[in-house]
Amino acid sequence: MHTVQAYYYSLGARLLVTGEDASDFLQSQFSQDLRNFETGQCTYGLWLDVKGKVIADSWVLCEDIERFWIFSEHCSANTLQDKLERHIIADDVCIEVCPSAPACSVIGVDATTLLEISPKHGTFVRGQDCIIFCGRRSLVPSYEIVFEDTNAFDTFEEHLQNTKGVLPAKDSWIQQQRIAAGIPLVPQEIGTADLPGEGGFIEDAVSLTKGCYLGQEVVARMHNLGKARRSLYRVQGSGKAPECPQVLSTEAGKVAGELRSAFNLADGWQGVALMKLLHLQTNTSIFTQLGALEIMRPLRDIIDASK
Repeated sequence: MHTVQAYYYSLGARLLVTGEDASDFLQSQFSQDLRNFETGQCTYGLWLDVKGKVIADSWVLCEDIERFWIFSEHCSANTLQDKLERHIIADDVCIEVCPSAPACSVIGVDATTLLEISPKHGTFVRGQDCIIFCGRRSLVPSYEIVFEDTNAFDTFEEHLQNTKGVLPAKDSWIQQQRIAAGIPLVPQEIGTADLPGEGGFIEDAVSLTKGCYLGQEVVARMHNLGKARRSLYRVQGSGKAPECPQVLSTEAGKVAGELRSAFNLADGWQGVALMKLLHLQTNTSIFTQLGALEIMRPLRDIIDASK
C-alpha cells in the first residue's frame, strides 16, 4: 500500500440553504451551473460581487431540490450568509448557519481503500454521520470527509492512527501539494480585490455557459476580450518565510505585485504571489522586504482569450 496522508481541519463555513426557491436562488448567485442538479451531486465554485470580484469559494452539495449544503474551508460563515441574504428579495429561501464541523482529507493513490464508500467526481455520498466527496488538493486522488458528529470524527481519526501506511499531513506538505496542482487559496491568494481570471479559475470554478449570475458579465467580458493583467505565480526564496500579504517591488521601487502566501520548507520558503505581468516580461528582479525572491512559474496556465 502506498502512503496515504490524512489532513485534519475544521470548516470555516457550513451553511444549509432550504426552501422552494433554493435551487433557482443559488443558480443566480453561484459561479457554477446548478441547473438540473440532482440529489447527490456537488461542485466547487465561487461567490462573486456585482463587479465580478471574488467574495468566497465553496462546495455546493444537493441533498434534494429544496435542500443544499454550502461548505467552505477558509471563508467565514458570516461572509457567505451576508452575501446571500443581501440578494434575497421575494425568494422562498432560508439560509441557516450551522456549527463548524470537523473534517479530514485523505490524499494518495490508495485513499479509496481507506473508505468503505467512495464517491465519483462531482458527487457525494453519506457515511456514518459524515459526508464524503472528491477533493481538489493534489494531483493524486483525495477525498474530503465532513463529520456531523464529533464522536464519529474521533472514531475515524483513531482508525487512521491505527492503520498502517497512513500518516498525518503537515501543513507545509498540504501547501506544496496544492501549489503543485495549481490550486489557489480563497480568500488568501484571490480575494475581494481580485477577479476569477487573475486566479486562473475560468472553466475550473466558473461556468462560461450557464447564463446570468451575479458578476457573470464582468467575468465573460474579461475572458472574451483578453488575458488578465495580473496573475498568480509560484515563488520561492531563502531564509524564513516572509509575513503575508506584503508588497513586492522592483529594484527601482515600482510595485510589481503582492506576496499573498508563504510557508517554510527545510531549505527556504515557497509561496504564491499575485504579479503584474508587465514587470515579468522585462525580467526585472523582484524583492520582498527581506530580499530577492525567485519567480518560478505561473500557478496555473495563463489563458489568452484574444487568440
